[in-house]
Amino acid sequence: MISLVYMATKSSRQKGPGLTRGEKAASKDELEKQLLDTVKRYELIFKATNDVLYDLDMLEGTVIWNEALYSQYGYGKNEDVSTLEWWTSHIHPDDALRLEHELSNWFEGGHDTWQAEYRFRKADGSYIYVRDRGVVHRAEDGTPLRIIGSFLDITQQKQLDRAKTEFISLVSHQLRTPLTVIRINSEMLNGGLLGTLSAEQETYAKEISEASSRLIKLVSDILNISRVELGHIIAKPVPTNVNKRLQACIKEVSPLAQKRGVTITYQPDNTVKRVSVDTTIFDEVVHNLLTNAIRYTKSQGGIVDVSFLRTAEGYMLTVADNGIGIPKSAQPNIFGRFYRANNTANIKEHGTGLGLYLVKLMVEAAGGKVWFESAKEKGTTFFVLFPEEII
Repeated sequence: MISLVYMATKSSRQKGPGLTRGEKAASKDELEKQLLDTVKRYELIFKATNDVLYDLDMLEGTVIWNEALYSQYGYGKNEDVSTLEWWTSHIHPDDALRLEHELSNWFEGGHDTWQAEYRFRKADGSYIYVRDRGVVHRAEDGTPLRIIGSFLDITQQKQLDRAKTEFISLVSHQLRTPLTVIRINSEMLNGGLLGTLSAEQETYAKEISEASSRLIKLVSDILNISRVELGHIIAKPVPTNVNKRLQACIKEVSPLAQKRGVTITYQPDNTVKRVSVDTTIFDEVVHNLLTNAIRYTKSQGGIVDVSFLRTAEGYMLTVADNGIGIPKSAQPNIFGRFYRANNTANIKEHGTGLGLYLVKLMVEAAGGKVWFESAKEKGTTFFVLFPEEII
């Protein structure tokens, strides 16, 4: 706004004959009035919002806050809140390390915008959930110089989300038993254990069995997601032969692979044998990545390649396919809940749309990270990095 006013004033001076001393004084007074009006307008905007606004100088390590820090969170104006150390010391210890990693990735990735959720301590010692959003100003070499941003109290929203998640978890748990009964009885019908069926009856019984299997998978995914979101799934590593574990996971999905004409390759790394892993999280992550790869690779001649290697940063699991790939337009949303890319419409084997969302939740619950590389019609590779000290 200030630069626009200045440019407009400069432009007007360049047109026509020179201004008289009186006209220059009037022009200066008008410019000052416009700048003052702009400042007052922004002050009203700052007072009208509940957001805490901040200006962080990365070189000096100093922070300027707006009035909301004092009025919303109870801090006194005589307290020294101007340092980055004061801010970081008020972040919940359980969120601090994660936040540090996210900030490092943000700075190194060269992105201009930032968003995160964490717990922040109020003056009375209680913690609230905040959503932090900011933009970074960088030097020509990419070094972060200043971050301008805000954070908003979302504690009530978190409480509502938790109540919703608990309800979904309860409902999902109650659905599993009747669905299992339906599947078992339909399989008994299909197997001829309850008598010979006509061709039409076999068709209906098969449809019931397939539909109940899909529902059980959906309910299982929702239940696992609820457990992670509620903090009921915590990584508990135990020494495990990961090569045998991976081979067991591959054997489990082999019927689906054979049905689609897909070959799964896995060459065990003999230097990696017993690794401390949470078997529940590990199996779930591998299973979802494998079934996802099988569904979206070529229906005949498809190849899914699995590897598990030790790296300088930890243990790297990769699952690569030569399938349809993920369009660039869909890539930012691929880990979203119930999200399916628009190029999957013709795929016969439909998933729940929760697999990759669950993978991300579980990997992060174990202290790892997941990402992918993909090209349309050339395939996709998912990478899962588990820090050695956590998995």
